[in-house]
Amino acid sequence: MKLAIYNGLILLLIPILQIRLLFKSLNDIGYRAFIPQRYAAQLTPIKRQKEQLIWFHAVSLGEVIASQGMIKSLLNKFDVVLTTTTPTGLRKAKEIYKDSVAINYAPWDLGPLIVKFLEFYQPSALLIFETEIWPSMITAAHKKQLPIFLMNGRLSDQSFNAYLRVSWFFKDILQKITFIFVQTEEHKNRFLKLGLNTSNIAVAGSVKFDAPGSQPKLLDLPKFILGASTHPGEEEIVLRAFQRMRPQHSHKLFICPRHPERSMEVLKIAKKMNFKSQLYSQLDQQEYEVCIIDSAGLLLDFYNGAELAFVGGSLVPRGGHNLIEPAVMGTPIIIGHQTFNFEEIADNFTKSNACIRVTNEQELLQGILLILNDADFATQLTANAKNLVLQNEGSTQTQVSYIIDRLGVLH
Repeated sequence: MKLAIYNGLILLLIPILQIRLLFKSLNDIGYRAFIPQRYAAQLTPIKRQKEQLIWFHAVSLGEVIASQGMIKSLLNKFDVVLTTTTPTGLRKAKEIYKDSVAINYAPWDLGPLIVKFLEFYQPSALLIFETEIWPSMITAAHKKQLPIFLMNGRLSDQSFNAYLRVSWFFKDILQKITFIFVQTEEHKNRFLKLGLNTSNIAVAGSVKFDAPGSQPKLLDLPKFILGASTHPGEEEIVLRAFQRMRPQHSHKLFICPRHPERSMEVLKIAKKMNFKSQLYSQLDQQEYEVCIIDSAGLLLDFYNGAELAFVGGSLVPRGGHNLIEPAVMGTPIIIGHQTFNFEEIADNFTKSNACIRVTNEQELLQGILLILNDADFATQLTANAKNLVLQNEGSTQTQVSYIIDRLGVLH
């Protein structure tokens, strides 16, 4: 009955979600592409080469990037169909895997659509990355007796409290999951409080510590500092801090909004503050002070070239973003205090003197100047970050080996 009510609500919401996609497509036409796949139609065919096929769900760009080491390892043993929900995630997946993986938008979480998807691909298992707990997806796979694994699981305090309010519903869903790998003990405890059995969960660390081995391009740019994965409200803070550091340093500022469709909005903010500003796609030899990166998939290149990076989503309540990418690139890191999506990773970086943590514009300015004015401090900061990454590598292999063993037993 509970799931029937949930499916009824999803059915009522689909027209609203469809309209929302059309509005979003005004900024990114990718939201309008492949709409039939949201209804489990016109799915990407796959030429079966292995005995078993895995359905791997990674919701958006960040998860697609973070899971690539895991998926590439799984491809040695299984065929893979990968689903995502955002255009940036879909484009990045196609860039990474070409034709080696069947890539689709995930269908809406409505029972009949999920069943249709499952019947088309006939997977041997469902792997869900991080916190995508979709009731119909999990229930339909469970009814078909598929093993279901939550990989690299995390549950922020905010998400935990939200799930706790509807634990009468989500406890049943969680217990349908075969096994959960979580990043930290804290995440494990939260899942257990929601009703998961102790025997069905283990701490494996984060696969984000396992660098995917990408080779960044060398950028032919003057010295610059980077505002990475920024959200509304942060660009103004970064721009004001940059404005105040200009008398001491001639660096450029590059800003990479978390959502590239906001690039024009951020450009207007910079121009309103009287900065000579350009979009990166239109960058020429004219003098500029601020450049807005308006394409996805370039962040590693800019981390590699930056004198320092402020990692966004952390001075506004968005939960922060991945610190490990700039750490691997050897870039001095500054983060804000709103890091609940990466709480233990951010805490470890802070305690290990592997980043600077700030709470406001003034502290951001001080952090920028400290890194730029003290080369020894900057070098030590990046060395500490790289050491921390090395100490925590190996989660990908742990989780992939378990999946291979379990599916070998089950099938």
